[in-house]
Amino acid sequence: MELKTGKLILRDFRFDDLPAYLLLRSDSKFQRFYSEEESGDEKSESLLRFFIEQANETPRTKFQLAICSNDQVLMGSCGIRMEGAGSYSIGCELGRRWHGSGIARQACTAIIEFGFRDLNAERIYAETISENIAAIRLCASVGLKMETERINDRFFKGRSWNTAVYSIMRNEWLE
Repeated sequence: MELKTGKLILRDFRFDDLPAYLLLRSDSKFQRFYSEEESGDEKSESLLRFFIEQANETPRTKFQLAICSNDQVLMGSCGIRMEGAGSYSIGCELGRRWHGSGIARQACTAIIEFGFRDLNAERIYAETISENIAAIRLCASVGLKMETERINDRFFKGRSWNTAVYSIMRNEWLE
């Protein structure tokens, strides 16, 4: 599986991506909005293996793709997952080095287009910690609108966190 934009290649993960993926996820700024269990090296390795397994499923309903530069530098990941009939969730993670570069917006735009065009999605949504301003800006920049906020939805790092849900419908995207 491979999606291309002007500056990016979104492709299935490979086992040789592990060192770069571990480095990307080990950054303290990256880990701010993840629980301790979700941000360790063991979890990162487990996720990468899981992404590779998902790529081999038939029918395939989950696409967590490596975000790479044209010269194959791993910058993060972006994915779309079927959650129910016509409903898909998306997510994006990007190494700090590329924050503010427009890379996440390009990757999310490509994955949303793939969802509506190739997966026949009716609704695409993203969930994020409400304090994750960068993720909220990313959602807005690709056309997602706030749908709801769940209060005290998660608990990690010794405190409660609210979760915001942003979404877009097929007809809104096509407009």
